[in-house]
Amino acid sequence: MLLRFKLTRRVNLFESIKRYSSTIPSHNNLVQESETQSEIPTNIEVPEDHLEIETESNLAGNEINDEDVLEETEETDTLRKVRSPLHKLRDKGSNFSDFKRILVLGGAGGDGCVSFLREKYRPKGPPNGGNGGRGGSIYFETSKDETSLGSLKLKYMAEKGGNGKGALMHGHYGKDLILKIPVGTVVREVEPPQRYAKLFEPREDPLIHYPGWHERNTTEEKYQKFLPHERPDITLVEKISLDLDKDKEVQLICKGGEGGVGNPHFVTSKNRSPKFAKRGQLGHIRYLELELKTLADAGLVGLPNAGKSTFLRAVSNAHPKVAPYPFTTLNPYIGTIDYSDFYQLTVADIPGLIAGAHKNVGLGHSFLRHVERSKVLVYVIDLAKEKPWNDFETLKKELELYSNGLTERASLVVANKADISERAKKNYLEFQKLHPGLEIVPISAKYKKNITKVTASIRKLVEEQNRIEEERRLLEEDQEIL
Repeated sequence: MLLRFKLTRRVNLFESIKRYSSTIPSHNNLVQESETQSEIPTNIEVPEDHLEIETESNLAGNEINDEDVLEETEETDTLRKVRSPLHKLRDKGSNFSDFKRILVLGGAGGDGCVSFLREKYRPKGPPNGGNGGRGGSIYFETSKDETSLGSLKLKYMAEKGGNGKGALMHGHYGKDLILKIPVGTVVREVEPPQRYAKLFEPREDPLIHYPGWHERNTTEEKYQKFLPHERPDITLVEKISLDLDKDKEVQLICKGGEGGVGNPHFVTSKNRSPKFAKRGQLGHIRYLELELKTLADAGLVGLPNAGKSTFLRAVSNAHPKVAPYPFTTLNPYIGTIDYSDFYQLTVADIPGLIAGAHKNVGLGHSFLRHVERSKVLVYVIDLAKEKPWNDFETLKKELELYSNGLTERASLVVANKADISERAKKNYLEFQKLHPGLEIVPISAKYKKNITKVTASIRKLVEEQNRIEEERRLLEEDQEIL
């Protein structure tokens, strides 16, 4: 008799044999013992989770082949190496997401009840079916505590309203569902995929029938004339497009369906005992596209490894990752600059841009969308590089090609790494000659040199933009009054 080993959970056979080498003899020893002994040791303990041992007779040709084991090991290693590129967007185990599509469904209303009063001495009482309850609605509420769309599920459904019951007992209302989303989220309704097509179709029969009366109500003319002709489950709603850029802003997204009415609602002089009631309305159904655009007073724009994260750590309370080796931040960070007079402004660290970002090269669009909301653009340039003004021109070109007029916003240049070499000083002077009207501030973000001057310049630009926006708002209000 021979032993036949089967891998059950794609466990490496070599590792399993090594782990239990103290109790399991090697393959060569097993073959030698099988030639000299007539029985195989029965005191071998092998966990069922790792190996499955079968004993069979006459299994010629089923011996363990080392080449097969090596092929299995190589296949397992290959599977382990296959990784999704999305793992690069994960930061410390949590998913950051600034774009998502979700399906939201308002709760359906409860169905009305077909019931009749039955009590002693009143065997044929009047109809007493209760009405169904209203379905729950879905709301979006913005919150500064939320920074990502990653916590949202792909489908949300509000609670259904309760069905009506006999003795004129009405159904309960469904609970509303409030979804927290980050400030700066743009909500657009788009066409749903084909797999959700059935959800948007109306129900075939909008009525509840008394047991045994469905065929008579729908086919016989004397009962059919009493049925309502409107379809209560069809509600036409306009597509929504929202820009939620204020904290604690609440917007109704999907309204719950109205509850159906019981059979007492259909009592007439000609039909004293209606044998039908209305079903509840279906709630509104929307397929939404959510896009997060970071809201900040100033946005840091620069090529990878220019020192944006180091600068943000130096001027604010944010702590993005920094390291002495080249890498780029994949998620936007927002920090708050606190001034001595208790004035505050927010600064966003936009992930590094590269040439061709406007064509969505790399993760271009997912980075550039966060720049659109910034009032002031802060270009972070590596002054120690050769010809750093070329980086500045590349950044301006990518921003302008992505959104026309984006580079016309108030801006300044932060010339980082100005203390590294003599070439940085020469580059600073040459940079000023090429762009005489541009404010260029040399700093060392690592050693926090000249940081106060930069923060003061950023505050000046932000206050100027706030003043312009306030004047524009007042002018629009005056025009509306007139």
